[in-house]
Amino acid sequence: MKPALKTISLDDVYIPSEKVVARNIEGELIIVPIEDGVADFNDALYSLNETGRKMWELFNSNTSLGMICNLLAEEYNASLEKIQKDVFNMIDKLSDMKMIKKLGS
Repeated sequence: MKPALKTISLDDVYIPSEKVVARNIEGELIIVPIEDGVADFNDALYSLNETGRKMWELFNSNTSLGMICNLLAEEYNASLEKIQKDVFNMIDKLSDMKMIKKLGS
């Protein structure tokens, strides 16, 4: 049986899971699980690119996905549609790996 598709809304707020810690090491954001069952990490580490780091910072400020998309589109001078697609893909991936969770879930 195929798993149900997640519904992601621009009004949603995602926050980092309490099961991971993130550290900025020499300009790179490294995310490390601190509990079993988080992600399928290679060597138990995960790093984010520049845009991913900016998103992670905004997760820590309880910002809605709509606001995150608007801020990233402005900062990177990119189309809102492209940013929304990229953000939703990242949300899907990070939540599947249990690195973030939807606030109120």
